[in-house]
Parts: sequence; structure tokens; C-alpha cells
Amino acid sequence: MYCPQTNAYTKFFVAIFFSILSIQSFAQGNSFSFGELSATKYKEKIAQLEKFKVSKKYDDKSAQAWYKEILSDRNKSLQYAFKENKVVYDSFLLTKCNDIFRRIMAANRNYNFDSITLYINRSVIANAVCYGEGTIMINLGLFFWVDNDDELAMVIAHELAHQLLKHSDRKIEKSIAMLTSEDFKEELKDIKKSNEGKYSRFRELMKDLNIESGKHSTYKESEADSLGAVLIKNAGYDVNKGAKILLKLDNTDDIFKSKKLYTLKEYLENTGIDLSHFNVKPKYNGLSSMNVEMNADKDFDSIKTHPDCIKRYKTITGNTDTASIVCCTELNSSYAAYKENAMLETVRYLYENNSLGWCIHLSLIAIKNNYDPVVYNRFLSLCFSKLYDDDKRLARFSGANADAERESNLKETQDYLFAANTADLEKLALHFLKYKVDTNSEDYLFADLMYNTQIKMKDANSAYESFLNKFPKSKYQYLIQKK
Repeated sequence: MYCPQTNAYTKFFVAIFFSILSIQSFAQGNSFSFGELSATKYKEKIAQLEKFKVSKKYDDKSAQAWYKEILSDRNKSLQYAFKENKVVYDSFLLTKCNDIFRRIMAANRNYNFDSITLYINRSVIANAVCYGEGTIMINLGLFFWVDNDDELAMVIAHELAHQLLKHSDRKIEKSIAMLTSEDFKEELKDIKKSNEGKYSRFRELMKDLNIESGKHSTYKESEADSLGAVLIKNAGYDVNKGAKILLKLDNTDDIFKSKKLYTLKEYLENTGIDLSHFNVKPKYNGLSSMNVEMNADKDFDSIKTHPDCIKRYKTITGNTDTASIVCCTELNSSYAAYKENAMLETVRYLYENNSLGWCIHLSLIAIKNNYDPVVYNRFLSLCFSKLYDDDKRLARFSGANADAERESNLKETQDYLFAANTADLEKLALHFLKYKVDTNSEDYLFADLMYNTQIKMKDANSAYESFLNKFPKSKYQYLIQKK
């Protein structure tokens, strides 16, 4: 939960440095539907963003120039999110969020919520974002961790508080004040002229700006926590129950770093493939030292950069007891349907973007934790068919790579996908395809279509035409059109 800052500062600092030395709910086993993607659903929002003009705020030309760049950059970031389908209209998830939002508004009429609109972002990262101009994004990945309305209300109210308290505006004002100060300008000039220690001095200068801009600001998060707690208490939600989401968010890396989510070999033992890979420890380390970072969040603070979530929980509730939190995978709460929907949309997004290592990883997590096995066996088949096709085009590494960390299930899966021979990729695609065959199912027939065109090399045009004749309004049509 954070109030993001534009990356205009980042682009400026990089330039300076180089000059010195930028779904709908479904029942198990039944067909499901996808949410509408933002490029088509939110055309009016996109048009509004395209018409955006920066108003005059500062008489000082330098300050106004910075103000224009920062707001323009924020606007471009939002345009990109909506135009590139980083947002989804999942009516099931969004209706739940808006029901909570309306209840908070009704109970807090002394605040003006008119400019605020909620959206569902397709990122797997458990987070929520206040952009500062009225847009609040709730990430799909957050729903894996939420178990009740109180917790979701706490997240939404926290982001509403960022907007109501104008935290983004205050960040921008403080940053511009520092960027245009004489002390900052003089120090920058001195760094340029110096012959030694340029990098360390530059980093120290930027560190001061990060603190001033509020990037790691404790008081802004504390303010948002405090007002958020008031907003949900007024609306009749349980603050103590809601605050437990903070304990969960302190463990969000589990889904990427844990080695206890599943055992890959168990899922592959009866598939007829060569299992010798699992008898020898892989020597390849690849990108295993890299930190997990998804594109939808890399320009902003992640939840892990916030002040200590446990400390925040204790401050809000007054409780000193903090129970251990298991990973987000369990479907044993009243929020099971919301988790299921979020998982479906997330896996769809990863497949759509050829993030096959991630897609397989989450599909295995889903099956292990009693999400609909039919759905995720279909996605596993799709992923292995696509990986086979990627291999033919010498692009397997790109599809399989998940920037996994060592000693994690994600790393185990990634390494296997790098090493598997193409014959085994074909066997796996067919094995998962044959799970509960339904020749009348759109989902089965789409996976079968991809298996036959990407692996068996059947004529794609005639196969696509046949499929679309049977399902003229197929939810997969936009994927077929990309072929």
C-alpha cells in the first residue's frame, strides 16, 4: 500500500549521473469468463488522460518545468497502464471493492470522495496504489492474501487516506522545493567539477532527495494508517481484524521465495517424461541472485519498502501478539471465490504475456491448494505448448525465465523449464491437456488448438477458422488474433 511517486526524478538523476562519469466467478469444472481488458473497457478514461493539461502552479520557471514534467510523467504512466491492458474490468472483484468503498463513503460524509475511482490492476504483487489524482489501483495479487471484508476495507481505506490527505501533492511540492533550492544546485555543480568520489557524493545527494520526497516516509504511511482505521471504524468494520492484512503483507515474498509451495517432481512423475533432471543438482544458477520485481511495480515503492508492517499493525491495534502468517495459497476462507477469480486473471495475464515460468508456477500453486484443477491443467497444457513453440524460435529462455531466487520452488520450476528436452515438453502439453477431456468445452478445445498448431504443426489458419466458427465470440479470440 503506497502512494507512488513519478519516475521523472529517476530519469533526471540517471541523465545527470552519466554526464558526471531511466473475472467473473465460476464453479469448479465449469467454463469461466475473463474480465474485459482496459484498452476497450476504459476508452473514456483513456480519452480523459490524453486531454490532460498541466495547469500553472509556480511563477518560478524551473519549478513550473519540474511540476509539468512530474505530472506529465504520471499521466503517461496511467495512459500506459490503460492502453497496454495492465488493468482489467473484473466485475466480480471490482464490485466487491466498490461495495466496500460505498460503505466507507456513506459513513464518512465529512470527506469528499468525488474524484476517486477504483480499478483492478493485473499485477501479481500484493499491493494497492494511489496515484494522487483520484485513481486507485487494487492489484490482483492482493486478493491471494485477503480473507475477509475487514482486511480489504483496511487496504482500500489506506489508499483513500493517501488521496484525502493529498500525500502525492505534498511529495511533489517538497521534491520541487529541494530540486530548485540553491543548496541542491550548488552541490550538483560541485559534484560535476570534482575529480574523485563523484558517485558516492551523487548517491548521498539523491538519498537526501528520496527522504525529502517521502519515498520511504514513515509519517505518510502512519497518517494513512490512522485515517484509514478511522474510516473503516466509522463504516462498521473491525479495525483489529482488518489490520491483520499488514502481517500478511510483511510476508508477500513467500509466493516467490518459498520452497514449501509444491514439489515439482510429484506433478511430473506419471507423465512419461525423463525425470533424471531431478536426480542431479543443477549447476546452472542463471539469474538466481536477482530480486523478484514485476513490471507493474518496478517504478514505484513495493510494499516491502514501507515502514515495518508488524510495527504498523501494533500501532493500529495496540496488540503485541503477532501470529505467524502462512503463505497466501490457502482456499479455506470466505474469500475463496475472490482468490479463485484473482488467480484465474493472474494466470491468464502471465500466459498472455508469455511469462510461462511464472504461469506454470502459479498454476501448480493453484492445483496444490484446491483451486479448480480443470482450469489450471488447461493452462499448464497451454504453457508447455507455447514453450515448445518458443524453443523452435530460439526463444525458450525468455518464456521460461522468472528471475527466480535460489532455493525456491520458482527456481526449481524455472531450471526444469530451461533444461527439459522438447520431446518432454510435448508429453507434458498432452498430459495436462488430457485431464478431464471435454470435447464440447471452449477451454479444452482452445488448449487442444494450441497443442495441434504449436506442437503438431497443423495448419494454423484452417484450425483457427474452425475453432472460431464453433465459438464466434470466444474469450480467446484476442489471443488467436495475435498469432
